[in-house]
Amino acid sequence: MEDATFHFKDPASPQEISDIEQKLGVTFPNDYKEFLLQHNGMEMFDGIEILSLEGIIEYNEVQDFPEGYVLIGYHFDGRYVIDTNKSKNGLGYMLYLDSIDDIEDAINLDSNFEIWFDMLVSLNGTKYWEVNPNLQEYYKLVSE
Repeated sequence: MEDATFHFKDPASPQEISDIEQKLGVTFPNDYKEFLLQHNGMEMFDGIEILSLEGIIEYNEVQDFPEGYVLIGYHFDGRYVIDTNKSKNGLGYMLYLDSIDDIEDAINLDSNFEIWFDMLVSLNGTKYWEVNPNLQEYYKLVSE
């Protein structure tokens, strides 16, 4: 088995985050903002990327998502999206889309950014929602 690789980018500033939120007309969830304040994007497992703020602007310009949906990363053959309309409610705002799917076909990962990231790293970049859907129930219970 190969060693996992992680490449973290320099932190974003609170002002940079606020500027992007204003430009997109959204408010990012707090746990995602905390990540950006530590790492303004990253690459891991040779195929998963969490976009920097600059990447978010660049890639969201070509997406045809409804208001409030923000592409934040890629997973080999798919995309990670935050539904900022739902993020005020806590869990349930992280979505996964295969590369050719429309937003209506998104898989609701039933988690927040922190839980999604933890599960993704813990399972070495595996699409955990395809491996064991009951993991989501476990994380919902322990986060309440």
